[in-house]
Amino acid sequence: MADFLVTYLVVGSNGMLGTHLMKLLSELDMQSAGMDIQEVDISRISSVLEAIDAKRPRTIINCAAITDVDGCETEPERAFSVNARGPENLAKACLKFGCSMLHVSTDYVFDGLKDSPYREDDPISPVGIYAKSKAEGEARVRQLLAENHCIVRTQWLFGLYGKNFVEAVLEKARSGQVLRVVNDQHGSPTYAADLASALIALCEIHGRGTFHVTNSGQTTWHGFASAIMRKAGFNHVEVQAMNTSELDRPAPRPLYSVLDNSRYVAVIGAPLRPWEEALEEYLKERSQSQQGLV
Repeated sequence: MADFLVTYLVVGSNGMLGTHLMKLLSELDMQSAGMDIQEVDISRISSVLEAIDAKRPRTIINCAAITDVDGCETEPERAFSVNARGPENLAKACLKFGCSMLHVSTDYVFDGLKDSPYREDDPISPVGIYAKSKAEGEARVRQLLAENHCIVRTQWLFGLYGKNFVEAVLEKARSGQVLRVVNDQHGSPTYAADLASALIALCEIHGRGTFHVTNSGQTTWHGFASAIMRKAGFNHVEVQAMNTSELDRPAPRPLYSVLDNSRYVAVIGAPLRPWEEALEEYLKERSQSQQGLV
């Protein structure tokens, strides 16, 4: 492909991360376009080829995924069609039209049995349909775009444009409910706005291979919920601790899935800010948005 019509095409542009990306790309005045399910069905190669041919991007950033972890257990075919076949189809389009691809993946590709942060070259061991479908998506992208892909694993995303843990916790707090939150799952809460900046930074330096990208620091879901209550002024709300086994959810969860960000720091030069700082920024942006100030 000789000429690109846009620099970046965000697939899954209406989701939380995709919306943050589109906002940032607009602010940076970068030539970009977005597509979501209304414009392209990534599970069908004909739909993907037609969509990519129309936009002719330099780089595809794929944020599209089925992220309902429990729902994937009851709809495995749908999970694999979007989370595995979708990235494969996008990679095939990249081969045809000469563009590169950044694919967003997840900590769930690990089983969570390690007791130190996972590095990119640690063996994966996905447990559950969601995890297996995302791991398969990674594998197909690597196979097709051996020299022209970037895979970014992240975790525990929260942001302004969609359902997330912070919103769920605040809603329960406002309703006066006692919060019961698991205290045996460990990870790094990650602000979608910060991740969006990191993705663009990796694209701009033509980062290749696999990177782990999260906000700095680690906690448990209970620790995260407690911080949300404290920073949002709900100090009177009790946050009780519970074990994952008490949740009785269909899909398994990794108990320890903290991601080592050293490779990202080595190529970019700095880590993302601590998750507590990112949470404060999110709560501030959220409040301004509700007041119509942004």
